[in-house]
Amino acid sequence: MFHKPFGITALAAAITLGACGGGAGGSGASYGPPPSNPPAQSNVPVQQTIAGAPGFANPANDRTLYFLDVDTSTGAECTGGCLSVWLKLAPSNGSTAQGGFTIATRSDGTGMQWAYKSHPLYMYAGDTGPDQAHGEGVPLAGGHWHVARPTN
Repeated sequence: MFHKPFGITALAAAITLGACGGGAGGSGASYGPPPSNPPAQSNVPVQQTIAGAPGFANPANDRTLYFLDVDTSTGAECTGGCLSVWLKLAPSNGSTAQGGFTIATRSDGTGMQWAYKSHPLYMYAGDTGPDQAHGEGVPLAGGHWHVARPTN
C-alpha cells in the first residue's frame, strides 16, 4: 500500500512529463495529428562507412552495395545464376530517384533496380552483415565487382 501524498505527487509528475512531449531539442513546436497520407516507404541507398571509407548500403539491412564495372543501366551483365550470388537492389513501392541514384529497368526483364552513376547496385551473398566488403574485387560476369562509393 502506498502513502496517499506520494501517489498524488507521482501522478502529478507523470502528467507533467507526459505534457512535455519527450522529444529532444526543446523547440516548443506544436505537434498535430499525423498526415493523412504518410510518404511511402523508400529504400534509397544510404551512405555509411564501409571498410573504412564512405560507401553505399541498403537502408533496410545495412548491407554493402556493389556494382559490376561492365554493368550499365542499359545492359545488365549480371543475369541468371549471377543473380544468386549478387542480389539486385530493387526499389520499394513509392521510391523516387534522388541524390545521384536512378531507378533503371533491367534489360533481362527481371524488373527495376537501383543504379548509381549508371551502374546497377547489388548486395553480395558472401556479406552477412553491415560494414562487410567481401565482394570487393571479385571477378565474375565479365568484369570485377566494387563497393559503390560516392567517389566511383
